[in-house]
Amino acid sequence: MPSKLSFSLTQLEYVLAVQKHGHFAKAAKACFVTQPTLSMQIQKLEDTLGTVIFDRSKKPILMTETGKKLVEQMQSILHEAKKLESITRAGASGKILGELTVGIIPTIAPYLIPRLLPVLEQLHPDLHLRLFEMQTHKIIDALNDDEIDVGVLATPLKITNIHEKPLYWEPFSALCRKNHALSKLKRVKYSELNSEDIWLLEEGHCLRHQVLDVCSLKQKKNSKRKYQFESGSLETIKNLVNSYGGYTLLPALATEMLGSHVVLIPFERPIPAREIGLVTRRQHHKSELLGAFEDAILKCIPESLRKIRQKDLDVLAVE
Repeated sequence: MPSKLSFSLTQLEYVLAVQKHGHFAKAAKACFVTQPTLSMQIQKLEDTLGTVIFDRSKKPILMTETGKKLVEQMQSILHEAKKLESITRAGASGKILGELTVGIIPTIAPYLIPRLLPVLEQLHPDLHLRLFEMQTHKIIDALNDDEIDVGVLATPLKITNIHEKPLYWEPFSALCRKNHALSKLKRVKYSELNSEDIWLLEEGHCLRHQVLDVCSLKQKKNSKRKYQFESGSLETIKNLVNSYGGYTLLPALATEMLGSHVVLIPFERPIPAREIGLVTRRQHHKSELLGAFEDAILKCIPESLRKIRQKDLDVLAVE
């Protein structure tokens, strides 16, 4: 028996906009319609479904318990509708056509993107990318709000409703000046690292916590250091080590273009490493584009990374 429900995808989009912004006026602005239009369409949808989605007596507006369950289904319906659009756009040409919006963490973006774009240009010239450099928590928020299609970051995150696809492992090395105590070592042990002169990324970067794990520094205070500085950029830290001193830990793709006063020391096995992966919502309408994007990443990274065996690594957790 055919369903008697009759609603539009636009109505569902309006509901998700209000759920995101918690405010009818802000949602209307984001959808480029007037507030009365948006409110009327949502009211029609509620009448059709025979239930209330939003508790309008609350400020900011809250969803009812039934509304919360409905939103999950609305998201699925819109994803499936967009999948139809993607199939239609590609047509029978067999080409990879369309656009991906990508969030990528700052400790990967400067080193992966310059390698990736020439490969994509050659393999899939009709695939368009919108790239944004974002920290991990912002990527997750953006995925949940449907602002981006995919994130490139350190995994595993193990977050509900987020799908992870590991791509490669990236081992760490110690970077120090040539007159530093570590420079005399052929390979570094965890026990030989200390908190006195290490340079770290600022809070909010998952790489910071992974470095702290390697150095076992979480409970230690840096009290002897004359200058204390935390940066949002690995390049700033690399320049600081080269010009002033101290040391830091670098992932493999960040070890090119080093200064003349520094030396890179590898670790003893098991080598500390991070896992790099793609994260998406569990349901995605751009699976073909994502597959092409993944393939291009694997082709653009150095062969040495593709050959790494996990059994040689100490893969670090992500916080």
